[in-house]
Amino acid sequence: MNDYRYHYMFTTFDIETFDLEDFKYNSVNITAFRLVDVEDKRVSEKLAQMEKFQPIGQSILNRSGIIQAESALMFDSVYVFAKGLAALDQGHVLKPANLSCELEHPWEDGLSLYNYLNTASLHGLTGHIEFTEGRRSGFKLDLLKLKREQLQMVGQWNMGQGVNITDPAAFYESSVNNITLIVMTRAEKPYVMVREDKNLTGNSRYEGFCIDLLKSIANQVDFNYDIRLVPDHMYGVYDPESKQWNGIVRELMDK
Repeated sequence: MNDYRYHYMFTTFDIETFDLEDFKYNSVNITAFRLVDVEDKRVSEKLAQMEKFQPIGQSILNRSGIIQAESALMFDSVYVFAKGLAALDQGHVLKPANLSCELEHPWEDGLSLYNYLNTASLHGLTGHIEFTEGRRSGFKLDLLKLKREQLQMVGQWNMGQGVNITDPAAFYESSVNNITLIVMTRAEKPYVMVREDKNLTGNSRYEGFCIDLLKSIANQVDFNYDIRLVPDHMYGVYDPESKQWNGIVRELMDK
């Protein structure tokens, strides 16, 4: 399960912190999203500052200088709270008060602090930070793909526009170079037809719409193929008695 035939979609935002050494050279397809854009100068400067401090316990950054998404979100949470609290302190006289965890008596300045947090607009480790009705909005995710033996950004996602692929070729790069695909089909006019010339061999024995389409796709994607006709001339019918399929379906199952 570690070659060009497999495509893995990682749901974690920490793909860059993983050791992908076993996958880099086998043409395996790996796609993931990234929350922390380490290529952003503002982010790299913050991470560089973090490296100057002697960590207590487990290191915040890994060897490649990448921070995990959970740590980045925690940093941004404290950052936003500090900014909101500072803004509140400038416009109000804070009145610290002892509160009980058992009684439903809120802090008098709590609503004001919430409003300041809700109007925050700043840039953190996880990108632009702003809120709409208490929920984060306006953020983006980078789309990453394992390509040329390293992870590269090939697109972005945001709440307004959805997915924007900036490198479409990354999803059509041939991982099947020097590999011959077996194309199983059946003769049916005008899609697949057998030429009358008995001296022809290989794929040249066939013509038709699907044959022309297959040839065009193979030229664009760059792969080889071998056309074969199914022996029983059937697409595939299930026999409930034998519990077996025939036709093209059977050929695919046997492969």
